[in-house]
Amino acid sequence: MARRPDPPDDDDVPSRPRATNGRVEAAAPEPDDDSPRPKPLSELSDKGLLKRLFRYTEEYQMLAGDPSPAAVSRRVELTRTMRAVQAVRDAREPLVEVTVPRSVTGEPFTLGPNVYPPGVYHVRASIAQYLLWLISEGRRIEMNRLKATNREIEFGTIGSRAKMVKISRGDVDDDWANR
Repeated sequence: MARRPDPPDDDDVPSRPRATNGRVEAAAPEPDDDSPRPKPLSELSDKGLLKRLFRYTEEYQMLAGDPSPAAVSRRVELTRTMRAVQAVRDAREPLVEVTVPRSVTGEPFTLGPNVYPPGVYHVRASIAQYLLWLISEGRRIEMNRLKATNREIEFGTIGSRAKMVKISRGDVDDDWANR
């Protein structure tokens, strides 16, 4: 089963020959067929990598129900290619520092196979974004739960000091007036 070549996009144009020390390196000979040679993954822009990843994912999903040996081998090839594209995208992503607090339940935060107990971590920006979202959602859910049960929310030392200042000023609610 012959595979149709990927349609060229803006990032798939062949690279120009490079000039070194006043001379131009010879470009590799063109293949005999008229199919365009794709650029290496490292030369693609972020947008080009994303386009390829979406294209390969779509093709993989289309082949998912086909049990033929050709489809299985193509799915294996697509899996390897998608991993390579994702590896290039990950390598370009900046590392950021994230301080993970203790979760409300006491359990560490888990993203796939990675477990993040309280501490400081250097992770990729996309992982940090998702991890920070998990932290904020956990806090939001816990605050809503405490408000729903009319329980007192503990804000630590600063919260207790603010509460004492409020009592000493006489800015008390009916809840504090009878104590």
